[in-house]
Amino acid sequence: MNNYKNIIEIDIWSSFGCFTKPFSNTGGLLTYLIPPKTSIIGMIAAILGYEFDDYEELEDKTRKYKIEELYDIKVSIQALFDLKIKRVTFNSHYGNEPHMLNVHEDVLINPFYKVYLSFPSELKDKEKIFLERVMANETVYNLYMGRNEFFMNYEFKNYFEGLKPYVLDNSNENDFFEDKKDQKVYGTLDKTKINNVKLFSKITETTIFGTLKQDIKKLASYYEYIIRDYPVKRYNFVNFNYIPVSFYSMHQNDTAYFSKLSLNENEKFELYEIGENEWISLI
Repeated sequence: MNNYKNIIEIDIWSSFGCFTKPFSNTGGLLTYLIPPKTSIIGMIAAILGYEFDDYEELEDKTRKYKIEELYDIKVSIQALFDLKIKRVTFNSHYGNEPHMLNVHEDVLINPFYKVYLSFPSELKDKEKIFLERVMANETVYNLYMGRNEFFMNYEFKNYFEGLKPYVLDNSNENDFFEDKKDQKVYGTLDKTKINNVKLFSKITETTIFGTLKQDIKKLASYYEYIIRDYPVKRYNFVNFNYIPVSFYSMHQNDTAYFSKLSLNENEKFELYEIGENEWISLI
């Protein structure tokens, strides 16, 4: 069984980004609002120097790619921008089409995310190399915000060692939030285990239906967002595993977090403390 004791915190950002949903087409390439876990794993592989086509052929003629050994790394993601998207049109030889096409694509504007990464104990050597490189701001291959024309910047922020998860279940979930009302849960949540959440934000609490246009504009970001088919694993570069996830958006200088979690019956949920009464879960 994998053990997760350390968490690496980094910020990633770009001028533009696009994480294309696999079921969209040239009539409108849709983007995920946060990077899929599969994209984050790809970023880790690029920093470690994994080659795209490094694989072994198994007895049944299927391929096992080297990057698959990284799939047990866990992540949590915070969106730290206003989730602005612009529809753009460009000409491309898309797929096997013989002629130029007008491709319509959703592009994220100034995407900025905080990403937490936790390597399992079995990948301790990989974690050490990765940590050394992100602290030195080094990478073997270039990093992109979803597409190779959107160069990604990143910065190491923190390293948490020797963490032990707090196990939330049906017997203690109320005590966890009611006894300590300032408990804050950040980042992405696995919705397969959660029945309901409550979102706190400094702006929605203080302005609610503010009369200032800027307040009203900013209110648009402070909602729970749900991705029902969020990619967490990719096998043979064709088949994906999906789960539903929950997240929110906030501006870098504002506050938003989940202030209450209600679990599905007989579910357990692990939370890691990254600050005083500040928690994240890992996917």
